[in-house]
Amino acid sequence: MKKTLALGLLALACIAPAQASAVQLNIAHRGASDARPEHTFAAYDHALTLGADYIEQDLQITSDGVLVVMHDETLTRTVRGPAENCTGRVDSKTLAQLKTCSAGDWGKFAGGAYVSEKIPTMEEVFQRYGKTVNYYIETKQPEPGENMEAKLLALLDKYDLRESAVTDWQVLIQSFDANSLKTIHAMDPRLPLVFLGSLNPTSIQAVREYGVGIGPSFGGVTKANVDLAHAACLNVHPYTVNTTADIQRMLELGVDGMFTNFADRLETLLGAKAAPGLTGASIAAAETRRCRGEQKDVPAQVGGSVPATLSLTMGAPASFEPFIPGVERVYTAGTTAKVISTAGDASLTVSEPGHLTNGAFTLASPLGVTIAPNAWSGPVSNADAAITFTQPIGRTEPLRTGTYAKTLTFTLSTTNP
Repeated sequence: MKKTLALGLLALACIAPAQASAVQLNIAHRGASDARPEHTFAAYDHALTLGADYIEQDLQITSDGVLVVMHDETLTRTVRGPAENCTGRVDSKTLAQLKTCSAGDWGKFAGGAYVSEKIPTMEEVFQRYGKTVNYYIETKQPEPGENMEAKLLALLDKYDLRESAVTDWQVLIQSFDANSLKTIHAMDPRLPLVFLGSLNPTSIQAVREYGVGIGPSFGGVTKANVDLAHAACLNVHPYTVNTTADIQRMLELGVDGMFTNFADRLETLLGAKAAPGLTGASIAAAETRRCRGEQKDVPAQVGGSVPATLSLTMGAPASFEPFIPGVERVYTAGTTAKVISTAGDASLTVSEPGHLTNGAFTLASPLGVTIAPNAWSGPVSNADAAITFTQPIGRTEPLRTGTYAKTLTFTLSTTNP
């Protein structure tokens, strides 16, 4: 049965090579691990500023059962501090011991700006970034009695990341240990898993049963095997691709993403094709579901019409304070208008103001009216227009007892309904 499946996949790839990936993911290998000490918050923060779609975590487990983020089984290469706490195997130390060590005082970073960086726990990583980033987590050398896989899934649940891992690939879980991935698959077959190993017909056939992708060493990646993986609806994420020439070659082979210590180089080569924010992971997840027949997108139109509308609502009538005979002054009063227009433009005008009258008596100076704003270049809804009235009164102007008034007509119109 397995032999037949492998031949069928190979035939499919030869007849109809898979199309280029909808998105190619920028996976920050141990964070921005060339510019910052690997697997530190400094490395992760910097990777995100460089455009990484994912930040990677390698898991080890302490002697008191805490998941910590570190690549090596031993502390020798990347940790400095008291020998009794900061040398030897990670699984021989408690978390309290490891927290006395520096994770940023080694190699080219020794004595530099990152001496205070500590070994983070996986929980601390989730606490720091929550749902604002995508995680690519590797279970490393898991021992059956350590329950690394169960501990990881418990943390995903605690920080509400399991469902987003399933639907949007906010968390991808990888391992060189197929049994570790199969253990997770048995716990929750929905979770996206990536096998780290060779890319060939045999591995493609095996991984298709439980995973969504393969992470091979980039040197052995070929177009034929990338197409074969795509025909099996598997993603290809090679590691660790650092030179500009190698990054470009992987992109041209059509891989779905790659691990790199130089997220900025990959982001530059991706250019406008780089996925914004967290969207790259969800695009990749949806493409894989479509390939596997687990998702079908059917367009369904929905819409609504807008009736032609020009609406003008005037505020309270404007009223000047009492005119004082014998005092030269310009009186002001105001009101507002609310404009609703669905037209391409609109303007608000007023009829000739003329003069205020009180029976047979008329004020000498005409009424002044200003409207601001009085024109709109597109649709508006409940836009306010301030209407200001001015009325000059002369020192020798005779005023009759009573009320001076006039009714004006305001007009809202358009030239582009």
